[in-house]
Amino acid sequence: MSRLAFGVDVGGTFAKIAAVTRAGKVLRKDEIPTDPHAGPADFTDRLCAVLGSWRRRGLRAEALGFAVAGDVDHERGRLRLTPNLPGWPGYPFRDALRRRLRLPTVMENDANAAVWGAYAVELGRRPRSLIGVTLGTGVGGGIVVDGRLQRGATGTAGEIGHTRVAWPGEPCRCGSRGCLEAYAGTYGILRLARRLLRAGPGRGRVLRRLCPNLKALTPKVLRTAADQGDPLAAEVWERTGTMLGLGLADAVMLVNPEALLLLGGVSRAGDWLLRPVRRVFRERPFGTALRAVSLRCAADPDGGCVGAALLAWEETCL
Repeated sequence: MSRLAFGVDVGGTFAKIAAVTRAGKVLRKDEIPTDPHAGPADFTDRLCAVLGSWRRRGLRAEALGFAVAGDVDHERGRLRLTPNLPGWPGYPFRDALRRRLRLPTVMENDANAAVWGAYAVELGRRPRSLIGVTLGTGVGGGIVVDGRLQRGATGTAGEIGHTRVAWPGEPCRCGSRGCLEAYAGTYGILRLARRLLRAGPGRGRVLRRLCPNLKALTPKVLRTAADQGDPLAAEVWERTGTMLGLGLADAVMLVNPEALLLLGGVSRAGDWLLRPVRRVFRERPFGTALRAVSLRCAADPDGGCVGAALLAWEETCL
């Protein structure tokens, strides 16, 4: 049996769980509802039940990586702040899981985990410097310099989603305004789409046909509508990609990485996002770093549980 680590990636709706080899191969994968309102202790019980059943079936891990969205205190193994998991900040996840499962446990921000997973597995750790940006409900990021994940002084390095791209700008769920997340996160993209649909009742015919109930609108539907020639959907992606380009350009100018990688469900929009980002990069007069950086979408946009497992290997020196 290969040596394994368990990786957990906790989102606002579901938590993805994987048994991962040191080479990044997934031997088993599952997901459970997060059910955040039931509380962190209930979630911990259900997670331990799943991992316990895996162990009884022969999947015996040597470490656990636990990734969750929010401001993570990596040193103490707790959440400081998270907009989507009320009541979870302060709960001692690392210590509780370590005690229950008797495994070395590492707790990490979900974006850091996803970026590290893509860096280690998809890119083979070949670029020495990388910025990864996760595009989902929110916008997160991770930075790799000289082959090492950068956490910064408080563990919050890479929080590109809460850098400001407009003033005063759209409201962000963090409580501020004008954040990149308010434009390139799912809720910001859908807010723009619905606003354009209300402003032009005759527009968006393909989009309205694909999604008559606009409450059920998703980025996936927007991409399909754009692929089918809907000008309104294309405009949504053009505006979104432009704001994303502004935020990414500033990050590239600060870090000067070799590669820039987009992950998360929204990144499946592919060229609908990449084209306006590249246009923004071309239009910057002082663009040496922007012209040199490699920009692409990850092949596996949902590798957070793999990255969490690999970080557990790294941190526990197994």
